[in-house]
Amino acid sequence: MAGAVFFRIRSFAPLPVIFVVLWQSWRAHVHPGPGGAQVDLALNFVGLGLCLVGASIRFVTVGFIPPGTSSTSRQLQSHALNTDGPYAVVRHPLYLGNLFITVGLLSIAHEPWAWTLGFGYFLVSHLLIIRAEEALLRRTFSTQYDEWAARVPAWLPKLSGLKALTGSFGWRRAIQREVNPFVGWGMGATLLLMWEYFARSQLTPGLGRRGLLVLGLFLLLLILNKVWKKWSRA
Repeated sequence: MAGAVFFRIRSFAPLPVIFVVLWQSWRAHVHPGPGGAQVDLALNFVGLGLCLVGASIRFVTVGFIPPGTSSTSRQLQSHALNTDGPYAVVRHPLYLGNLFITVGLLSIAHEPWAWTLGFGYFLVSHLLIIRAEEALLRRTFSTQYDEWAARVPAWLPKLSGLKALTGSFGWRRAIQREVNPFVGWGMGATLLLMWEYFARSQLTPGLGRRGLLVLGLFLLLLILNKVWKKWSRA
């Protein structure tokens, strides 16, 4: 099943797409877009804001879900049906967060080919994964799943469900799980911005050093999180 395949390779499958998006952005960023440099600058800020919204949605989701009910495994499996917390607001909160991050990065890229390829990949991969996941949940939980699916929308948040965001919040779990995605989109956004300034011959030595410093801090955060997770399991 295509959805199961996409689920299994979801961590590294976007890498070729990201490379092509960066390449197309490089070619496009030699000159400002149709709206001029000011519109490009506004898109950069909008993109960063959308990425932060998406990261926040993912962070809150991971923090509120019960331990052991959302796996990072490559195998499509389900041990429990999450219907409370963020899952009372929208059925796919993690993927909704991914949508905001994807649109945010593509806004920073602000290039038609990048939008076509990047957003096209997101739609195809996520729709196939969701289709496979929902088929598994329906087989496993039957009526319970159908009742939840009828009550909670798939993508458009049901604001009345926000009252379900109660109970303890797993700060350690949320931080350890979400550092990797944060580093991923953070480094991607930084590279896109540096690429834009370099392509337009606006990357001064000072900006270049600050960009490299940001990239280095992201890598340091990634290493520290890995050490923390290993220490926590010891």
